[in-house]
Amino acid sequence: MQHVSMGGACACGMGGVTLRLQDFERDILDYLRDDAGRLGEAEAHALLQCHAPAGQEGGMAAVLSALADPDGGVPQAGAAWLLGRLDRTLSSFARLHGGARSGALP
Repeated sequence: MQHVSMGGACACGMGGVTLRLQDFERDILDYLRDDAGRLGEAEAHALLQCHAPAGQEGGMAAVLSALADPDGGVPQAGAAWLLGRLDRTLSSFARLHGGARSGALP
């Protein structure tokens, strides 16, 4: 539910353009899917294809739910790659769009 400052104003209702992290969800998922495919991370790519297919809205909640389910059968290597890449992606997003003072999200 983070918002992004646009045009010098906070997007929380005090002027400016309202954007939330969810507005970028599809772009983030597409980036992760493309990166996994390009780097040969078949397990991570399959997980994203299964829970967040290209061309569909949303999907991040489904991906995170699959990763959190101990009985979901998600391969460890794919989960580790995806979580690491997601951490880097969200940290980068926060640095670029405000909300993070360091390289890591709280």
